[in-house]
Amino acid sequence: MLSERLKIVADFITGPNLVDIGSDHAYLPIYAVQNKIVNQALCGEVVQGPFEASQKNVENYGLSEQIEVRFGNGLEILKSSDTVDTITICGMGGPLIADIIDSGFNHLTSKPRFVIQANTYPKKIREVLVKRGYEITDEVQYKDGHHFYDIIVFDYVKEDPADYSDLELRFGPINLKNRTTLFIDDLNREKKHVEGILSGIKDVEKNEQQILKLKNNLKQISEVLALDEDK
Repeated sequence: MLSERLKIVADFITGPNLVDIGSDHAYLPIYAVQNKIVNQALCGEVVQGPFEASQKNVENYGLSEQIEVRFGNGLEILKSSDTVDTITICGMGGPLIADIIDSGFNHLTSKPRFVIQANTYPKKIREVLVKRGYEITDEVQYKDGHHFYDIIVFDYVKEDPADYSDLELRFGPINLKNRTTLFIDDLNREKKHVEGILSGIKDVEKNEQQILKLKNNLKQISEVLALDEDK
């Protein structure tokens, strides 16, 4: 039932109370409850179809006493009486996830762990949560077919907030430290992709800003890849 990608996410869930935003049929909360990772879970859906599918799935598994499905936008589903230990947001682009966190953060009454699985552009997520006093405590990349996925764990820091460089926010401090084969493969894939876009731009003057942005991106990727070449 649960994909390998979401099983990795489940491994990072902590505490008895889970909130899963954009739950996609409630697969992750059902798995977490069935495997006694959590005692209670709350699912949030902003689209009617997935909301009804999640409700039906929870009922079919006989878990309505432990899993509640709410209809609403992101973290706005939370009430002041809710106890939240871990929040998971998976299967979306980085900018959308960052917006969900940023716009709904004031609905939190505690500082739960965030486990995020971003399909694209995770930098903005790192920026949003680090700005709010969180540090990156783990990072994993997962590949499914031709697609690379970032799974990032954030925990709140009471003292000495993390001060990350632009490269660390862009690529992930733990990714940069561990430099797994998958991480390097993803960088080489992205480097080739950016080079292809640059070579395909015909009107240089008209696309000056786009070219500048792409070249800066390419420079950062090349800078990280060069660290292996220097060893």
